Amino acid sequence: MLRGQRYSCPLLLLMSKKVIVRRCAVAVLLLAIAVSMLPGVVTAQGGIGVWPTSVELTVGCGETATKTVNVQNLGSEPIMLQAYVMDFSKDRNGDFVFYEPGHESYSASRWLSVNSFDLELAPAQSQEVEVTVSVPGQVEPGGHYTALFFEAIPPSSEGTVSISTRIPTLFYVTVPGATEAEVIANAEISSLLLPGFAGQSRLDAGVVVRNSGNVHLTVAAKAYFDGYWGGSSELDLGQKIILPNSEGMLKEEWQEAPYFGRVRANVVIGYLDNQGDVVNKSQTAEFWVVPWSLVGIILFVMGVVVPAIVIISKRFRLRVERK
Repeated sequence: MLRGQRYSCPLLLLMSKKVIVRRCAVAVLLLAIAVSMLPGVVTAQGGIGVWPTSVELTVGCGETATKTVNVQNLGSEPIMLQAYVMDFSKDRNGDFVFYEPGHESYSASRWLSVNSFDLELAPAQSQEVEVTVSVPGQVEPGGHYTALFFEAIPPSSEGTVSISTRIPTLFYVTVPGATEAEVIANAEISSLLLPGFAGQSRLDAGVVVRNSGNVHLTVAAKAYFDGYWGGSSELDLGQKIILPNSEGMLKEEWQEAPYFGRVRANVVIGYLDNQGDVVNKSQTAEFWVVPWSLVGIILFVMGVVVPAIVIISKRFRLRVERK
């Protein structure tokens, strides 16, 4: 029996090796079939550079204006570019959403024309593209907007999938009215982004601003903090372009909050009106900063110490009454 057991081990080992080899061969075959069914290798198109990234123009009804946009091939291979326009909007976080021309009520996409919609650039070559903005004779005063895209056309190659690159230049066009009152530049503070209760010395603070006018605004904001126990600081919330009838959020991290106490925050926004004068608006709110360690101690005292004291006091009274 001992000899039989000694010789059976190599036999079983040899059989297991054959099984493993067969399974590996099947796995490799299945992998080869799966790879052959894929659409090919994914390659990225060479990069392009476009500047300026945004253009602000004031053009009257029935008038035209021109602007030069530069496009450069940043790759090592020649590329073909296609230019086209799209409407755009921005959400409160500042993220852009693009639509087909004419989607937005303030669209200026059909006002743009370029000297060439198809470009071919050699490696490192740059080219100037002349853009003409033609405002119709009858149009609503205020802000009108469009995005001029430059998109690299992927080379046609069988068995490969190419990822194209596109970069826009945003056009912010203001159409004056017959009177200054027809162009409304107005913004309001919708809400403050402040905690009612904060448990740490670092917290997010900000403001949501609504543009209630009919022209885009560049809004800047600052927050001024005053602690109940003394000490003050300020926080720059940055600036953002907000389109008409939309909201924008300006928010930053405040790293100078006190360890404990009530804090009074005054948030101030600023923008330029039709005459170019600065308009400031503010809103105030209060909140508490309480460290989580202190909250834990309070909860421990209320949940453990206080009930223990009550139980001990009751037992002590019973003992006194029995005596």
